[in-house]
Amino acid sequence: NHLYDQFWPKLGVKYDGADSRFADLYYDNRDEPFINTPESWYTKNPEHHKRWFDRISDLLDQHQPDLLYSDGGLPFGETGRALLAHFFNGNMARGGGLQAVYNCKDSGSGAFDPAWAVQDVERGVLKGINPLPWQTDTSNGDWFDNATYEYKSCTEVVTMLADIVSKNGNMLLNVVLHADGSLPPESETLLAELAPWMKVNAEAIHGTRPWKIFGEGPTEAAAGMFKEKAVYTARDIRFTTKDDTLYAIALGEPRGQTVVTALAASNPHEKRRVRDVRLLGHPGVLRFRQTDQALLIDVPDRLPTRHASAFAIRFI
Repeated sequence: NHLYDQFWPKLGVKYDGADSRFADLYYDNRDEPFINTPESWYTKNPEHHKRWFDRISDLLDQHQPDLLYSDGGLPFGETGRALLAHFFNGNMARGGGLQAVYNCKDSGSGAFDPAWAVQDVERGVLKGINPLPWQTDTSNGDWFDNATYEYKSCTEVVTMLADIVSKNGNMLLNVVLHADGSLPPESETLLAELAPWMKVNAEAIHGTRPWKIFGEGPTEAAAGMFKEKAVYTARDIRFTTKDDTLYAIALGEPRGQTVVTALAASNPHEKRRVRDVRLLGHPGVLRFRQTDQALLIDVPDRLPTRHASAFAIRFI
């Protein structure tokens, strides 16, 4: 918050952060040039550190959330650590045990330690299965109402969700609203298509854990923040598991036959033979063959959902 943005689309355009009357909302202006480094994103002004601590601790005391998120690493050194201790201690005092979760980014700005934070990846995914839970935060459009921004389709949201969950992650999805609280047509379409997909396929998402590998297929999603433009096909598979069932989610609309090479008869991941295969939302079991090359699943002509299909696989 300087006199004006020195990069980004509003370069050189002054705004009310330059007006000292609004210093309580922003913070005191800086005269030195802004150098875009991770360290430069957080002010060193101790008065602002105290103001931040007072406001966030007041929020915690009044509303008692179970999850706290900051856009960046934990800020302000000892002040940030004191705030986090206040959050955790208050949660334990109310619940008899620690249920609170703090999410932040491992981006170089502020502090990050997996001992006390869940990693957040903005508009991106991790490369493989993370041993600890993590989160993607993304939006179906811009982070605010922007008529020129390209919206995500439901297929993009669903396939990204399956990829994230297969890697031990969680998706935090922002749905864009107009300023009056109404939904843009793109958001209405997303929710209208996402709801029936989740009704059928939630079994393969909610309460699941990663498998031995996260998936297979020709498409490799780029890892890291702001890299979420992967275009998947039905040959791309993502795995989740729950109880005695393995879920293979085809990231597309399969036709004819789905091939799962990770479940070949001689695979290193699962020594048991396949007992039966279901397609979530389809009545009855499906025909399949488990060969030395792959598990071959016959796909019904009519799929129960669009965007992606989840197969439930049990073993002998």
